[in-house]
Amino acid sequence: MSKRVHDIIKDRKHIYSISNQATVAEAARYLKERGIRAAGVYNLTGKVVGVVSQSDISDKVAAENYRPSDVKVQAIASQNLIKITSDAECSAAMQVMHEKGVYHLIVEDAEGTFLGMVSMRDCITMSVEEEKERADMYKEYAFPSY
Repeated sequence: MSKRVHDIIKDRKHIYSISNQATVAEAARYLKERGIRAAGVYNLTGKVVGVVSQSDISDKVAAENYRPSDVKVQAIASQNLIKITSDAECSAAMQVMHEKGVYHLIVEDAEGTFLGMVSMRDCITMSVEEEKERADMYKEYAFPSY
C-alpha cells in the first residue's frame, strides 16, 4: 500500500511555525533549537503566508551581509507557497518537490488548515520504509514459515 503524507506527519507532536514579525536572528535560533531546517511563517491573523529555511537565512541575509537582528522574517520568507494535502501519496509529494525545485511542502487539510510541513528527506525515508515492507512481504511469500 502506498504511503501517504499523513503517514509522515501523523505522529508529530509539534507543528513548527514562526511569526513573520520575528527577526531573522530569532528564526535562526528557532530552527537551530528544534533541529529543523524550515518552518512555516504566519501573519498577525495566524494564517501561514510563507516558509523560512536555513537557505533563506544564509542566502538572503548572511551572504548579503545584513544583520539578522535588523531583518524581519517577512522580508526573506519564501512566499510562493507550494502545498499538498495529507492524503497525497509520498511519491506525489516527491514529484512536486522535484518539479518545483524545493525541499519542503506545506501540508494542509481539505479546509486549508496548516498541518505542518514535509521534506524531501521525510518522503525518501517513507519510500525506503515502503520498499522494506514490500521486500518483507515477498520474502514471506517465497519462504513461508510453517
